[in-house]
Amino acid sequence: MSASQAYDREAQNDVRLNDLASKLSTLRQVTNDIHNQASDSSLIQSSTEAFSNLTSSIKHSSQRLARSAGVTLPVYKTVFLILALVFFFYLVWRLV
Repeated sequence: MSASQAYDREAQNDVRLNDLASKLSTLRQVTNDIHNQASDSSLIQSSTEAFSNLTSSIKHSSQRLARSAGVTLPVYKTVFLILALVFFFYLVWRLV
């Protein structure tokens, strides 16, 4: 093997080594992107948990409100009567 052939093979090895280093850099970048996306999923999970807690809190609050208000038929009648009177006075006021 002559010296020029050895230099040619060394140059080919250098090109392949640079190509391999480029591929390795790309692989590292992809790995970092995957890690970042996996970290973002924890944010989604914490948001889901917070929303679930909020929903549960609203449900319990509405149940307590319904129990404490003791909503019965006379309350509905009173609310309907007040709304009817407001509507009636509004119509009279608009006609005058």
